[in-house]
Amino acid sequence: MRNLFTLSGVAVSIALFVSLTSISTSLKRQLDQTMALCKADVILQEKGAATPVASRLADNVVEKVEKMPEIRSVSALTVGSVRISGQRTSLPYLFMFGVSSAEPYFSVAEWIGAGIIEGRMYRPGESEILLGRLAARRLKTRVGATLTIGNNERYTVSGIYWLGQGIIDGGAVVDLESSQILLRRKGSINMVLVEARDKKKTVQLISRIQKEIQGVSAIPSRSLVGQIRAVSMIDSFIGAVSTSAMILGGLLVLNTLLMAVSERTREMGVLMAIGWSKGMVMCLIVMEALLLSTAGGILGYLLAFPVLKFLAMLPTTGPGWIPPTPAAEVFIVAVWAAAVIGGISSLYPAVRATRMKPAVALRYE
Repeated sequence: MRNLFTLSGVAVSIALFVSLTSISTSLKRQLDQTMALCKADVILQEKGAATPVASRLADNVVEKVEKMPEIRSVSALTVGSVRISGQRTSLPYLFMFGVSSAEPYFSVAEWIGAGIIEGRMYRPGESEILLGRLAARRLKTRVGATLTIGNNERYTVSGIYWLGQGIIDGGAVVDLESSQILLRRKGSINMVLVEARDKKKTVQLISRIQKEIQGVSAIPSRSLVGQIRAVSMIDSFIGAVSTSAMILGGLLVLNTLLMAVSERTREMGVLMAIGWSKGMVMCLIVMEALLLSTAGGILGYLLAFPVLKFLAMLPTTGPGWIPPTPAAEVFIVAVWAAAVIGGISSLYPAVRATRMKPAVALRYE
């Protein structure tokens, strides 16, 4: 029973580590892939903003950037959550993207438009909305249906898109002006996505933008994840929680082994009396700990599957934000971490077992 309790404790610790790490890994991977697929070379956001959602740029930033001859295309983007009302749904809020134009030469709109699997692109100014496939499934809606969002604004679903990026496929896209009204951001945008004419001169372009436009932070699109302070904060939080969980799991293994060594004192005495060396006794304790913790690591990884599925189904969790399954590359790390926990936690009980004198151990009751 004690071993079962310890196994469960290690499994829960590893499941927590695997779930949090998978969420973080999925978020960063999606951000990286999104930037690569939408053809953006440079991202502009407010200087000092912790996240793109918290960024606020004036509309005229787009006009200033468009005048630069080094730039091929510019896309203004708004990002935020809008309330869904007027219908019963398991999705109370919708993550919304506002795109500056539906014309094909704007890289973002071109990328989103290419992913439409049903219906058509929205018409700017016509109160039409484009839904991601994951959002459409959660809302149980289809092309032609009407959604009531924001301050009882009614929008017609013009199409459904699928881009393979959970965060975006779990949201919706409207024209920039409509998003500014829905998100109450009249005259401001979150980001500007820039496509350069010469990819080799991106560094020079960034320098010029930051020199000529005040209050703007220009970064290479491939560096977006590293520049978002919120991502670093999430990683720090995950590290702290995971470390605490690992320590707790290690203490459970340590307590179990100490009690096991105490209860098996006569057994240890017999083994040493028949010729077992201290190294062999230590190996026995360490191997038992490694087997117990490794089994807990494997069980913890498997336990992460239902945990992630449960988190993904919570009403407050937007579709696509939680990966449906743990990251495969985390499996080796999880088992290795569990084995390390077991190995370290077994050292003191193993040393304590080797210090027993056979004559004393054999008389132990």
